[in-house]
Amino acid sequence: MTEWSVRDPEAVRGALAGALGRPAAEGARLVALSYLHQLQGGHETTEQLHQARVALRRLRAAARDHAALLDVLRDRRIRRSLRALARATSPRRDAEMQLAWLAAEAPTCGVEAQEEAGVLRARLTAELEQRESTPPLTKAFARHLDRHVDTLFDALATYTLHHRVGPSDAVVPFGRHVAQRLVHRGARLQQRLAHVRDVDDVPALHAVRLELKRHRALLAPFARDEAALGAWFERATRGQDLLGAARDAHLVAQTARRAGLAALAVAARGVCRAHHAAFLADWCAHPDAVANACRDAAAALRDRYPMQRADGLPLEIERKYLLRGCPPEAAASAPRRIEQGWLPGETLRERLRRVTHADGTVVCTRTVKLGRPGARVEVEEATTPELFAALWPLTRGARVRKLRHVVPEGAHRWEVDVFLDRELVLAEIELESEQEEVTVPTWLAPWVARDVTDDVTFLNTNLARPEP
Repeated sequence: MTEWSVRDPEAVRGALAGALGRPAAEGARLVALSYLHQLQGGHETTEQLHQARVALRRLRAAARDHAALLDVLRDRRIRRSLRALARATSPRRDAEMQLAWLAAEAPTCGVEAQEEAGVLRARLTAELEQRESTPPLTKAFARHLDRHVDTLFDALATYTLHHRVGPSDAVVPFGRHVAQRLVHRGARLQQRLAHVRDVDDVPALHAVRLELKRHRALLAPFARDEAALGAWFERATRGQDLLGAARDAHLVAQTARRAGLAALAVAARGVCRAHHAAFLADWCAHPDAVANACRDAAAALRDRYPMQRADGLPLEIERKYLLRGCPPEAAASAPRRIEQGWLPGETLRERLRRVTHADGTVVCTRTVKLGRPGARVEVEEATTPELFAALWPLTRGARVRKLRHVVPEGAHRWEVDVFLDRELVLAEIELESEQEEVTVPTWLAPWVARDVTDDVTFLNTNLARPEP
């Protein structure tokens, strides 16, 4: 077996590439380890300090998002030390940021503001030179980080899986865990956006900026490699950049005001308000689009990383309900047209499915399901339209056609299927475990006739009919 060490940054980086498909506890540890290595990368130069601060912020975000999976990061002493290190690195970074802002923005200000910018630039430069003459950051890293490094590496190197004797416990892939956290973060973001009143509501917009940072910290290790996450990550980045530019201007305005540089304070405040206005127009004016983009990323991630058995086989855990009709809330969502048929077979029956989305996108898959209703092994892969067309005639003896309406509900999705060849409407919800309790939402409850999860009559394979 190849030697592998959590203290080897290259090994951790390589393992991180497949972390979303690993058990949740392992994926969370790989993320934390990657940030720990980045945090140890140095802090002497401006760029190194920036990278260290980003890694520190994301390590602390991982401690919050994956709290149930990262016991060591719940240790109060370690949490206090990481918080203290963040405070210790802020003054130098803030001064450097304000100098960068003055260099970029001051030339566009009025003459008086430009003169005052020169005064402030001299003061900030003197402060930085004074800090450089002593090693406060070196002491801060030694005091707050270095003494915990061995503890962190040792604790993150292993984890324990608990198995209940008897049942075949499902394993939650880290990708699915990240999807759950993304749904939670999306709800928090919606709350933050709803609290923003106008361009002068600095505290509310700052809270939105922090939430976007947490979104990016959650997705950063995987955004480049996972198309499902990339679009939302890029959108969150643009939003954070706008609010970050506003925050920089706001800090310069505060510093200038305290220094009695009134013209510069007014100019910086104007830049801050302009960035806030751009953010409000792009985000606060379109809350539904923002919510849908975040939700779509989480849904795609859940689809890509299904639940697993302990042996690694993908597992479908669901509850199915017979409905009296299609609820208006479901009918309001644009349906996907589903055509599926089964190749002839007794013990092994392979399903072909073609899904046509509302935007015209067509997705073809081949699937084999094994086991009892409610919790079955489900092996699925995408296939080409050409192969689908070649095999489709073989399914003439067993086909189903239906419209599927998808309604998000918290961390889950309800899928309402309206069959096109009979009077039948079914609702399904996919779960994380067989023990998970299902709360039927108020919009669906009046339409539920009964739970048919264990009724094999309502398996799609048994509902399939011959077509001429």
